[in-house]
Amino acid sequence: MEQTTPLLNDRIVGLALGSGAARGFAHIGVLDALESGNIRIDRIAGTSIGALIGALYASGVTVARLQRIVLDLNWLSLARLIGPTFPTTGLLDSRKIARFIDELLPVKTFEELRIPLAVTATDVETGDAIVIRNGLLLPAIQAAIAFPGLFQPILFGQRFLVDGGLCAPVPTDVVRQMGANFIIGVCAIPPVSKRYLEESTPSTHTPPSPPPPADRLTVAWIERRFREIWQNAPEASPVENGRRAPSILRVFSQSVAILENQINTLRLEKESIDLLIRPDLADITMLEFHRAAEAIIAGREATHVALRNFFG
Repeated sequence: MEQTTPLLNDRIVGLALGSGAARGFAHIGVLDALESGNIRIDRIAGTSIGALIGALYASGVTVARLQRIVLDLNWLSLARLIGPTFPTTGLLDSRKIARFIDELLPVKTFEELRIPLAVTATDVETGDAIVIRNGLLLPAIQAAIAFPGLFQPILFGQRFLVDGGLCAPVPTDVVRQMGANFIIGVCAIPPVSKRYLEESTPSTHTPPSPPPPADRLTVAWIERRFREIWQNAPEASPVENGRRAPSILRVFSQSVAILENQINTLRLEKESIDLLIRPDLADITMLEFHRAAEAIIAGREATHVALRNFFG
């Protein structure tokens, strides 16, 4: 495939796909725009959701297929993929998600990938950043996306690993170590929004109707209840001094967002990135996986702008 400009003809292009949970669906739009611009990707490093999308793309899954996968996600499909677990190491059981990812992957090992890939994770006991580049793909991806507190840590060798975003929200240094000498970094983490203060205040909300008898449980009721819990339904948390506490899912996601945002600010200033792509995703929360279409569009538009600004 031809490059956009002769400037890249003799360069090894590395793509660093960052964390961001649902916002990370913007990576699909980025890949789409890079392909449209005839930018060949020679190396990929991914963190968290970036590791998953990077692995699928590196294994030969097309951008069109990636879009179909995420656009098919809705509250019901999410509810089917995520199940509660006894809360000792994580609130949610990730085994269904693992099976879902395994079915999507056309290959099973790093060695079979079309594009060299590295994924990052974090040793939850030592804080070490762990880079995985060989062996089985599935456990590496599971570790990379194990959002701390929500999903159980993944035992990888002798280490318990969680989301790589805690150490490397955008793994530009990793893709450089893989031999890339032109680095494209994609950051899906916007500055921390203040709107959570407004979201946590009491509101006029009609409590959900009680569940129907077991023999009359409906898909609509299951989907509605899952959405209310996920979106921090007011009745799900107590009111104290006129303020409503955020739900446990919101606490986890916002805590990690604050942490990753601080790390990101420091690292993006320090790292040498040839092309930084940072889509406008401030209006999409980390847990709004049903807004994939908006994230994809934001990623595509941000990439087109970045390419125009860089190449002229």
